[in-house]
Amino acid sequence: MQSARQILPGSARSVVAGARLVGKTNPAAKVDVTVVLTRKTAIPQGDLAEHALATPHERPLADPAAFAERYGASEEAIAAVRSFAARHGLIVKNVDQGRRVVELSGSASDMEQAFGTALHDYETGKCTYRGRQGPLLLPADIAPYVEAVLGLDNRPAAKPRFRSRAAQQSYYPNQLSALYNFPPGDGAGQTIALIELGGNYGSQDLQTYFAAAGLTKTPTVRTVSVVPGAPVPYGQDPGSDGEVMLDIEVVGAMAPGATIVVYFSDNTDQGFFQAASQAVHDPATTAVSISWGSPEKVWSQQSMNVWDSLGQSATLLNVPIFVAAGDHGCADEQPTDEGFDGQRHADFPGTCPNGVASCGGTSLLGGGRAKAKETVWNDGDGWATGGGVSIHFQVPPWQNGVSAEKGAALLMRGVPDVAADADPDTGVNVRSNGVDQVSGGTSAAAPQWAALAAILSQQLGRKAGFFIPLLYAHMKAGATNDVVTGNNTVFGVGGFSAKPGWDACTGLGSPNGARLLSLLGSSPLATSPVATSEPVSATTTSAPVCDEEMAAVAGAGARMGAPFDPAAAVLYGRFIAAAYAMYDADPSNLTPQQSSNFPRGYQLAAWVEMRDFIIESGDPVFYGFIAQKMDEPHQFILAIRGTSNGVEWWDDLNASILTPFKAPRCGLVGAGFARIYDTLEIVEAPASAAAVPRSLRSVGGFSQQVAALVHRRAAAAARTEIAFSPPAIAVAGHSLGAALATLYVADNARTAQIANPSLCTFASPRVGDSTFAATFNGSDLTSWRIVNVPDVVPNLPPQFLGFSHIGVLQPYNSLGKAKSSLSCWHALATYLSLVDPSLQPEPACQLEALGMAERAIASLRTAATTIAPAASVTVNVSINVGDNHKHSLISRASLS
Repeated sequence: MQSARQILPGSARSVVAGARLVGKTNPAAKVDVTVVLTRKTAIPQGDLAEHALATPHERPLADPAAFAERYGASEEAIAAVRSFAARHGLIVKNVDQGRRVVELSGSASDMEQAFGTALHDYETGKCTYRGRQGPLLLPADIAPYVEAVLGLDNRPAAKPRFRSRAAQQSYYPNQLSALYNFPPGDGAGQTIALIELGGNYGSQDLQTYFAAAGLTKTPTVRTVSVVPGAPVPYGQDPGSDGEVMLDIEVVGAMAPGATIVVYFSDNTDQGFFQAASQAVHDPATTAVSISWGSPEKVWSQQSMNVWDSLGQSATLLNVPIFVAAGDHGCADEQPTDEGFDGQRHADFPGTCPNGVASCGGTSLLGGGRAKAKETVWNDGDGWATGGGVSIHFQVPPWQNGVSAEKGAALLMRGVPDVAADADPDTGVNVRSNGVDQVSGGTSAAAPQWAALAAILSQQLGRKAGFFIPLLYAHMKAGATNDVVTGNNTVFGVGGFSAKPGWDACTGLGSPNGARLLSLLGSSPLATSPVATSEPVSATTTSAPVCDEEMAAVAGAGARMGAPFDPAAAVLYGRFIAAAYAMYDADPSNLTPQQSSNFPRGYQLAAWVEMRDFIIESGDPVFYGFIAQKMDEPHQFILAIRGTSNGVEWWDDLNASILTPFKAPRCGLVGAGFARIYDTLEIVEAPASAAAVPRSLRSVGGFSQQVAALVHRRAAAAARTEIAFSPPAIAVAGHSLGAALATLYVADNARTAQIANPSLCTFASPRVGDSTFAATFNGSDLTSWRIVNVPDVVPNLPPQFLGFSHIGVLQPYNSLGKAKSSLSCWHALATYLSLVDPSLQPEPACQLEALGMAERAIASLRTAATTIAPAASVTVNVSINVGDNHKHSLISRASLS
């Protein structure tokens, strides 16, 4: 039934701009689709960042079988899709559990019924394609298992990124190897995969070409046909042949000892993904090169998401994917293209943040075989290197702090990452269909980097892997040649300009292969998103990974170690009080409205849910929220409450068991705290009345979810402002919430998701061991730990079990301010009354003496007014409190 179906997120499609409706797709037409399933176990974003920031020898060797077992599709997911296919008369053609792919075949009418859509045929230019509109609707029993459904719409997905013309200066690729200081080696023992969506190659032309380039032997080239009918005969599609031949000739001349495997598929989102997925998961693959792409705006969100998911796999499998950044500058399209809008666009799949290196283009300046310097490739006639900022993917940790223009830090993924010669005027000699010519475009840049990756892997004795984050972390190591002149403005669309460091034209620059080998063969000095370290030397001693990661985050902002501010602490406490009030209003409501005590000037951005195993609650419970400041929308507050019944959560001694923290060499933390922390989930508040709350669990762990939320919200606000700042967050927690807040700040530090968060905790227990505490405290983050001395909770778990405190202690004493009881000592209101004496504890915790003093002062005020209305009198009232009269409460009032 339609009502029992669920929308597949990100699956909506619209008609291609300028397309003409031909009619309904033949109901009997055969349609093949690829169903991409969710992972059995999600890959934490922190693990991806940690893996990418390690050198090849620090990373574990990839084990494809173990990877498939852990991160492949579950048996339940596969069984559910098989049952679904049988109900709708579809044939299961293939199942690949490791790649999480199920291939189905059936008639168009059966596919329409199965996926809740309607298929029509359209004409655009010389192309006829099958398309659909709107989202796909999945039965509830398979919806949780499906990440994407590809193939119902078979419009052309991408264009090749090359251009041929008469050149002023041209090079054979092996000559470029010398100019880019490639280390010795020929790539022997390595395999480079090329993804091609059309065309073919000619063996005789390759032999002729490589002989002219000075090679004594033609490199080994193999073909993989991903779909029937691919590749077409050589010469039948000469335009695409030129792309295929360019890719093979560049890789073959630079790394002649490597095996080149060419994956041929059809030019659809389904065929493109299938080819890349097969290449990445082949255990032999060292690197993948892709010279096809198109603007992000023409892709469905589900397609972009599964590509990024593939990039996550590529990262852990140590297979980097090098992708051309586009050939039409910041526009990434031409005025003659249907749908040209005169706006900036970044080229996909290069915008994927995980596992993918976007490769821009340069022009080589200088004559002969010498490279005097490089500039941004821009012919001035609409052909120029692509580059820009993604509208879909948030900024990855290794790009934190870099800017595309006007000094404003990136809020979304920026491309390209690196660059190489791509100007046809200083282009690459190629041969295709019996003709020698010169080609350029960023199609020439991607295979240059893939060839270099093969040589690096040969020299390292293991796969170089996705090393791009290391280049960001070590900008001054000299592993790239910085390009600082030129821009990618085209067709009157204002582009980006080159500048020192990273820019949205040539990224970090062109390769210096020998320096890059030195970097990858050493232990990194730091993992800062924007590093300032010098090249690694043999005498350098590396600091522990965890210390470096936390120090990197602390050093990225301007609030390091800020002195204690009572007013700010009280404000943070008020947010926690609001979280308690929102929970108390209806404990079963996971998305409560703002409470009446919600601080003014802020709006609710998201709710925080968790499962509290310590008090045996297996269902999600509302535990806090993220608030956004309305007049400074880059400022956020994360508030996490404690349990609702005082200190009963401490009954479970599981919290006293220590377990390793998420990052290596970061010490141990309470197992109970860690277990609960892993259940934290962000549910984003709807931006409009028509929208619904949205879980961000699919983004990754809690720190990734928080980052996704604040980056997206800050980016949305920034689009309406002339100047903006990167998002900043303050974190506050009480009791159990304090422990969880501490783990979040530490987790964020190891992944560099948000720069320099500040932490304010009330009644925090000890969270981890001395190593964890020393690492945290050494980061110089702003951290205030407010403690009421009589409170029992800050003394738990006990030190003799190996626990230590973090943060700067701010001690207070409630004796004489609140009743002496476990619950009153621990209550948040008591804490706030200590920090701000104008506040009072909860009524049940107020001392009778306080009430007596207040009544006495009121009486004195009345008397003073009666006796001397115009006079000003100061009255001191001293009341002894306590069994031994050792404590006095002094109240002063000015009466007028």
